[in-house]
Amino acid sequence: MQGLGWDDMRILHAVARAGSFAKAAEVTGQHETTIARRIRRLERSSGHVLWRGPEGGLTEEGRLMLAHIDAMQAEAANAARALSGESAPAGAVRITAVPWLVDAALLPSVGSWQAAVPNVRISVIADHANLSLRHGDADIALRLGRPDTECEAIARKLCDVPFVVAGQGDWVGYVPDMEHLPQAQWTEEGGAVVGLRVSDLNSAHAAVRLGLGRAWLPLCLAGGLAVGTDATRSRPLWCVLHPRGRHAPAVRAVVDDLLPLVIQHLQG
Repeated sequence: MQGLGWDDMRILHAVARAGSFAKAAEVTGQHETTIARRIRRLERSSGHVLWRGPEGGLTEEGRLMLAHIDAMQAEAANAARALSGESAPAGAVRITAVPWLVDAALLPSVGSWQAAVPNVRISVIADHANLSLRHGDADIALRLGRPDTECEAIARKLCDVPFVVAGQGDWVGYVPDMEHLPQAQWTEEGGAVVGLRVSDLNSAHAAVRLGLGRAWLPLCLAGGLAVGTDATRSRPLWCVLHPRGRHAPAVRAVVDDLLPLVIQHLQG
């Protein structure tokens, strides 16, 4: 294995977060052909295929490398704080998200991240409702869809969460109260035959795993399931911060270092 270039590794990080060479080019300000060339150079240096394109995403070796890149960036941030005399972040941070996102991406990310920041205490609130930042229900809200303006809250888009059709047979749809969900609307297109209706995505996932039909599921939940040839769709993931707490060191540590790991899990 030849020496790995840190700049090339940062490009892989940008591609994984953005989801494509084109979007990574927008983020980094580099030309798309330059992005592609540097990824190929990193693959030659490592001796492994790391990226299979927007639909395939990171390979297993690419995910392993990305985990090490995240750890290196976290250690670099710790070193910078130590050299500047800045104390390590400390405090409690409450994060809310829908239950499936908590189970599939947030909790798996917390374990590896919290060892580097033991003084930041995370509380995770899994709730289908949009908990109010104004009333102190949470410090950070992860929401699937552009949020309404809330107490001058600060919102930014984190990524697009890819969805695929997983399972076989009739469709697993949603009860009328949930027909506003994008995946519920995708299911009903073209007069699809719906054999079972559920009230949330966790139940749809369980139904597919039990062989009760097929459903639109986040790519991160489709592992081990039969995936159809339907075109991938996506839902945007937004991060919402309360304006008064967004500069708190513990909150910044979560936003800067933990949420990129969440994005990595969501994008498969």
